[in-house]
Amino acid sequence: MLVRQIGDDQLQPGYGVRYQQIYPHGHEDLADWGIGRAVLDRGDATTVHAHPENEIFLILSGRGDMTVGAQRLPVVGGEAVVIPADTHHQLVNTGAGPLVLVSVYWPPAFGRFDL
Repeated sequence: MLVRQIGDDQLQPGYGVRYQQIYPHGHEDLADWGIGRAVLDRGDATTVHAHPENEIFLILSGRGDMTVGAQRLPVVGGEAVVIPADTHHQLVNTGAGPLVLVSVYWPPAFGRFDL
């Protein structure tokens, strides 16, 4: 069993925002998948980036604009965004307070998904 502390004091700069890599975290065997937590303060935005893994953002609270490829949509707490592998994406906090999300990513070899 692994236990991680989750809190604002665990956040580090990453992807242009404050980010906590929950798993893998460096001392355990690296996994093909991972999970992290991000906090975007008012007006913050993630860097535009793409990676070889599929990813899902679970928006816990706040509101923002999510761009995946050429599509841009508003998102709010309680929604999830699926991001296909190798697709550029960016999230911008458009709300009055922090936007908090959990990110889960996995390699395409784990199986396909349909949007």
